[in-house]
Amino acid sequence: MTRTHSAIFAITSLFLCASGLDAQSTVDSVVKISDSEEFGSAGVSIYTPEIRENMKKLYEDKFGMFVHWGPYAQLEGVWDGKEVSAEWIMKRAFIPVKDYEREASGKFKPTKFNAADYVTIAENAGMRFIVITAKHHDGFAMYESKHPYNLVDFAGFGRDVLKELSEECAKRQMNLGFYYSQSQDWHEEGGFGNHWDFAGNLKPQDKFDAYFEEKAVMQVNELTRNYGNIFMVWFDTPVQMDDAKCQQMMDVVKENQPGALVNSRLGKGYGHFDVSMDNGKCPSVSKATWLPDLKVPWQTHESVTQNGWGYTSYGAENDRSEEYADFIYSLCRIVSHGGVYLLNVAPRPDGTLPESQINSITAIGDWLKVNGEAIYGADPSPLKFPPYAITSKPGKVYLQLKDLESNQVELEGLLSTVKKAYALADPSHSALSFAQEGSHLNVTLPDELKQPHVTVIVLELDDQIAQVVDETIQQGDDGSIHLPVAHCEYAVRRISYDYDEQTTRNWGGKTNQGLVWTVNVKTPGVFEVISEDNGDDTLSYELKSPTDGIVVHPKGNVGKLTKKSLGQLKIDQTGVIQITAYPKDTISWFNNFRLKGVELIPVKESAKSVVNQ
Repeated sequence: MTRTHSAIFAITSLFLCASGLDAQSTVDSVVKISDSEEFGSAGVSIYTPEIRENMKKLYEDKFGMFVHWGPYAQLEGVWDGKEVSAEWIMKRAFIPVKDYEREASGKFKPTKFNAADYVTIAENAGMRFIVITAKHHDGFAMYESKHPYNLVDFAGFGRDVLKELSEECAKRQMNLGFYYSQSQDWHEEGGFGNHWDFAGNLKPQDKFDAYFEEKAVMQVNELTRNYGNIFMVWFDTPVQMDDAKCQQMMDVVKENQPGALVNSRLGKGYGHFDVSMDNGKCPSVSKATWLPDLKVPWQTHESVTQNGWGYTSYGAENDRSEEYADFIYSLCRIVSHGGVYLLNVAPRPDGTLPESQINSITAIGDWLKVNGEAIYGADPSPLKFPPYAITSKPGKVYLQLKDLESNQVELEGLLSTVKKAYALADPSHSALSFAQEGSHLNVTLPDELKQPHVTVIVLELDDQIAQVVDETIQQGDDGSIHLPVAHCEYAVRRISYDYDEQTTRNWGGKTNQGLVWTVNVKTPGVFEVISEDNGDDTLSYELKSPTDGIVVHPKGNVGKLTKKSLGQLKIDQTGVIQITAYPKDTISWFNNFRLKGVELIPVKESAKSVVNQ
């Protein structure tokens, strides 16, 4: 947790005490889970009245269109006759600047681009804002920039497509944001990333400084001055960004667009909202960035294309109609956990969107026309660890169930009395039969009310704010402590989660990727550590209690999920504590390691000696 996050928690606590509200039932139990500078460095003062207005809009809207488009589409993912990559093709194939200019940028002429089509497609998908690439890592500006390497001047295309899109969005009240790669620029000697034309990935400070001032700052200034009202600037890959550069970019955006939101990928913890890793999911509801009077969501993103975010001939035209339910349920899950969803499309080189992609996102729009009440403006699940997607509004809880087969829908953990249950897709809102006993609820749903992709059941409650059971992990009667990843909190968003397997995804790439469990200990002692994972020969992680720690090496049976005894951990206090797991010897950022959880089994002969210490 940064100093800013600590301050936010202190302010939140004071606000709740002053208002006489109980912190546990009103906001997430914000805990000190990280010393990371991933988000929050800019302080709470950045949430000005203009920013608050757009942040409320972002929280309300939930769902936006991401557009990855540039001259890389011209290559369709292929170089030298080989399928290579989409938007990363220049780097993955080590394409020299001059060759990329000749074969991609110089030939890129999107003659069929129609801004009205994009806005219509987004509207039909139920998307409330658009974020489009103004400059990706290849360094090419998709608008008329003073820097000559751009669509109008270099490519000789006589139209500014971003200007056309901004005017259409303004006319139809669609919020517009620009993606801008501030650090990576493979076209410039001073930009990060091009090591085949220019020596090294990291660049000498003077050269990077020159690139940053003369191109990056200048172009962000253009984008925020010349294209009407901008909803957000979405930065990416902040290598070589220091505090001064991040603050400078924040200042440029604020001066020109006081209400424009900035994402956390600007770098060094700056920005107005936090962003996960690509396709980032999390096991717990997260409201840790909320202020007492402002709900600040996190955001994640994925693509309807396969094999990359930009256009390829082998991934952008694929029919994904069988996965419509997955896209809809991704939206439900993300909103359920407190997030906002950006779903990416990849236009062809001529500027048109493939019908397959349009069909994929329009299916979500069709679902939202019926079920949007459960998404737009909804709060996350009142349960921190929901068993499936759940959202809430005052006096209501929405159960969102994918591919429902059974007629019985169960929910464990809700304490508020249910007054009525009904299917949201039922225009008459006919009452469903249900039984509620303690924290257990069972609702009967007739077959005729099941929906093709995701069915939503509405629960009307006696309470305006749903009351739920205490979800603190309890030590078992036999003394064991079970720490499933499904019941942990992530210290940072640079991890993902597999809801089906209930395991980590892409964990172990950085030492700040903490897993945090909150546990009520009744009987302290020494515990045997059993890790359930699929093994890795190089990774190690440190499992810590408040007063002890053990370095775990999850070797053996690599690739197969197994349980293994890996040492002992001492817990010498009772009450609610935190147990954490942080990578120590890390592995690659994207990896196949999966951790399902840890079990702590009491070592009987050691228990008495520990208790008596």
